[in-house]
Amino acid sequence: MTKIQPVAVLRGHTNWVYSMAFSPDGQMLASGGWDQTVRLWDLSTGHKHVTLDGHQTEVYCLGFSPDGSVLASGSANNASVVKLWEMPGGRELASLKGHSNVIHCVAFSPDGQRLASGGYEKIVKLWNIRSRQEIASFGGHSQPVYSLAFSRNGKTLAAATSDTAVTMWDIDAQQQRQTVKGNMKWCHCIEFSPGLELVAAGYGSYDEARRLSTGELSIWNLSTGDIKQTLRGHANWVYSVAFSPDGNTVATGGWDGTVILWDLDSGDKLTTLAGHTDIVRALAFSPDGKTLASSGYDQTIRIWKP
Repeated sequence: MTKIQPVAVLRGHTNWVYSMAFSPDGQMLASGGWDQTVRLWDLSTGHKHVTLDGHQTEVYCLGFSPDGSVLASGSANNASVVKLWEMPGGRELASLKGHSNVIHCVAFSPDGQRLASGGYEKIVKLWNIRSRQEIASFGGHSQPVYSLAFSRNGKTLAAATSDTAVTMWDIDAQQQRQTVKGNMKWCHCIEFSPGLELVAAGYGSYDEARRLSTGELSIWNLSTGDIKQTLRGHANWVYSVAFSPDGNTVATGGWDGTVILWDLDSGDKLTTLAGHTDIVRALAFSPDGKTLASSGYDQTIRIWKP
């Protein structure tokens, strides 16, 4: 198998790079990390565009509005806040306060008028972007909220927790629609496929007798909760996952420092991307699906054209 090299390695963060997001036009990459900064990268040059200071704790999550005019970033406990930044310049627009613990995920509605945020306090908050006010709070989640996604029509919000339970919320009625229970007690990452048909959850197991760790990714049908596939290939726990925009490929990043691309139809391994020297904590596909970004504990961001 031909070894694929990254087309660029972006350096500048001084601690773990924990989150990434592509702008809707694919020209810019935002990264956030434990150095309490958000960095914007010009992908046409591979150079840093600007550094956004303002968070007082680690940056756990990032998300662009659908038109690319606003970037949202969420930070950790002791100073839990969602910040809104004007793009592409990076001027701070607002700080949305109300969370009391780590904000692990953010998601814009398809019309860009609302933002959902969730995290360790097991609550999802819904914000009005224009007024900067909280308009709803959805509680009752069993564990920390790891991932959020809106339906294509913006009427349903899906929230996935670390025990792989997914709750659907009716946005207009502000009521719980349904909950699908997964079969895991704890996962390290969980992500929705485009269209909310599937959910992928990454985790690991340890064989005491063999003293061996393995990484696994379970992909299950959101409407039924049935496992569609279980993908095994990492030499240690799976810590990050991302679906390609067309839903045909899923990428996983692991404790073993590798990224694996999988064919969703067959479950076959397509390729392994090696180069990171520590845990791969974040993955992101560009909107056209032709570029993959990976980052993690080695403080680098690697850009791939797999």
